[in-house]
Amino acid sequence: MESLRDIKQQIKAINSTKQMMLTMKMVSSARIRSAQQTMLNGRPFAQKMASLIDNLRKDIQDEKNPFRLSKYYRYFDDSSGDKNKVGLILITGDKGLCGAFNAVTLRETLKWIRENKDKEKYIFIVGKKGADFVRRIKMPNLHIVCELINVFPHISYVHASLIKEKLEQCTVQENLSKVDLIYNNFKSVASQELVNKTFLPFNFEEIEGEDDLQNFIFEPGIMEVLITLLPRYIGANIYRFLLESQAAELAARMNAMESAANNAQEIADNLSVKLNKVRQEGITNEINEIVGGANALNN
Repeated sequence: MESLRDIKQQIKAINSTKQMMLTMKMVSSARIRSAQQTMLNGRPFAQKMASLIDNLRKDIQDEKNPFRLSKYYRYFDDSSGDKNKVGLILITGDKGLCGAFNAVTLRETLKWIRENKDKEKYIFIVGKKGADFVRRIKMPNLHIVCELINVFPHISYVHASLIKEKLEQCTVQENLSKVDLIYNNFKSVASQELVNKTFLPFNFEEIEGEDDLQNFIFEPGIMEVLITLLPRYIGANIYRFLLESQAAELAARMNAMESAANNAQEIADNLSVKLNKVRQEGITNEINEIVGGANALNN
């Protein structure tokens, strides 16, 4: 049977762990407010730019339009590119202790790799957990184009711009047929949504609202304006995805630390009950020994 000293040491260790979990929860709670506000500020810009580009695209659908000869036309054409070459933007966290946040993302990544096992795969990684996971997969047709680690929770547009440049370069040089995206979308503090969708070519069916550009005159021309906006649109979207994932990770960590602290408290309570039982048993044994000794003297 465990001694009182052993149980007290266990309770002390559990309480220390609980305090650490509560501290991490408070840190995540403080950071998530800023991350959530930055994320919400970035959403309208990306959505409005998507609507604008969709309308510009519709105005140059003519088959004779020179935009079809531009390298940017592949961003709208499902049939362009080498079908045996695909890309993936993977966004995970840099650290653990955030519940199933990284696990579900990596599980979906493994599923994507298996679905494209016979193709050349080019992966753009953000987050140490994702980089470590992909590096452990030994496949001859799996290529890591770039990786950004230890950038959370201080993400900036500079990081999105780096990924955008590598993405544009690889898409043209390797003639990728499509680029998918896997990340966690922030829905609320209590809920995060795993997203696996095609990033390139663009899917404009998700756009809400529509701008009427028929009465506008563009200088130097619609095609020039569209070519100028497309790289910025890609960068703005990648930045938004990074902000979404950052807020989702902080929310997941806050919830995980709260659950861990509650579990630690429950364990400490059970150990306290056990401590009282052991102490009571000791007191009872001492009383029995005293009574037994007194009876022996009387006899």
